Amino acid sequence: MKLNRVPFKNKFLGLVALLLLVLTVGNSGLFASEQKQLGGKVELTVYNQDLALVKERRILELPLGLGELRFTDVAASIDPTSVWFRSLTDPKVKVLEQNYEYDVISDLKLLQKYLGEKIRLVTVKGDNYEGYLVSTGANIIIASKPQGGEVKVIKSGQIQGIFFPEMPGGLVVRPTLVWLLSNPNQIRKQQVEVSYLTGGLSWKADYVATVNQTDDRLDLIGWVTLNNKSGIEYQQAKLKLVAGDVNRAPEEMYPKEKVFSYSLAGEVADTGFAEESFFEYHLYTLGRSTTIKNNQVKQVELLTSTSVPVKKLFIYEGAINPNKVKVMLELKNSKENNMGMPLPKGRIRVQKADGEGSLQFIGEDRIDHTPKDEKVRIHMGNAFDIKGERIRTEVRASSKNTREESYRITLRNHKNEPVTITAIEYLNRWSEWQIIKKDCDFVKTEDGKAEFAVTIPADGEKVINYTVRYKY
Repeated sequence: MKLNRVPFKNKFLGLVALLLLVLTVGNSGLFASEQKQLGGKVELTVYNQDLALVKERRILELPLGLGELRFTDVAASIDPTSVWFRSLTDPKVKVLEQNYEYDVISDLKLLQKYLGEKIRLVTVKGDNYEGYLVSTGANIIIASKPQGGEVKVIKSGQIQGIFFPEMPGGLVVRPTLVWLLSNPNQIRKQQVEVSYLTGGLSWKADYVATVNQTDDRLDLIGWVTLNNKSGIEYQQAKLKLVAGDVNRAPEEMYPKEKVFSYSLAGEVADTGFAEESFFEYHLYTLGRSTTIKNNQVKQVELLTSTSVPVKKLFIYEGAINPNKVKVMLELKNSKENNMGMPLPKGRIRVQKADGEGSLQFIGEDRIDHTPKDEKVRIHMGNAFDIKGERIRTEVRASSKNTREESYRITLRNHKNEPVTITAIEYLNRWSEWQIIKKDCDFVKTEDGKAEFAVTIPADGEKVINYTVRYKY
């Protein structure tokens, strides 16, 4: 019978799959389907910072007396130093030793483990070769004796299958926790609870705001976006999200896999997220269980707020950008504004309907964690029809430690309606400052910051002149 010639890696997959099946039967405690029947339960608390707390309850067969228990189906990015084990059936069960085995089997690792050992090869033509594995590069090299003898080079494209005498030690099908347990009361079947921290799981908040035609109201929808790259699937998990900046000691998780990292607030949808204060953070709990597959991005609706009052602001920062005027939307996260729940940080995208009623994207920004009753400002971009100009008109050193500077700010409005622009001047270059001359009122909003608010008529212009005195 003529055999099809296929790439070496694909030919080897069948053999590897068979070995994986054998190891799975031998190493596993109970798998997801069995856990569902026997009361298995998963709780998942995900943080903003590529971190999750996994808590599982399983019914397992424990060794009697002193013995080993293997706990499979743990996250590949687990922090093994964070593992906590307890028996809910018998509190006297103790963990004496713990090992984390994460050297997962693959075709390359099998070959590496058998360097210097005897293997058997079958080619696509049906030829059989036996010998001691010398090299596992692009081709397979075998020798007739452990220390040499006749050497045979077999091209990978000619190989149909590779056979090993037995499974080498040190390889596992999936990351596994191995415990040495003391079970003094000789109860074999017990319900146990295991928790651990893992990387590879993250969440963030995505917001979508739709502004009305007069730019004074918006509708806000929020989504929780979960990204699971932890290495396992969490079936029907109870999901909790922590929003806040949780401090962590400066140690890298081991092993670690880099991931990205979402949250929201407002009126909670049916079986959606409920929010509560938690230490100095905020906790969001999903009112139903959900399955989060490995290598999956999942979105769950969290926030729906309608007719939220919003103000459009024009901000001119001439010292930073002398020609552009920023456009911002400002809203207050309050109950009176149909909001009022803490908003975790995230990205907010804004859209508006055009003359034909079609929604168009008009800008996006990122907001920080925002408590209730605090304001949110969204930077939309730069105004097309409003321009600014800022020049220094005079500099004078009136004494050894005193300096005076004069500025002229010109703001032009080319729109068909009047606009109010806030010109922000940053005056913190010296230890003391004072505006000694001005032709427009200002407000000192914070140290080193003065704001001039002016209203400019349609197709009009406004000039602001001021002189500041610095002392050092």
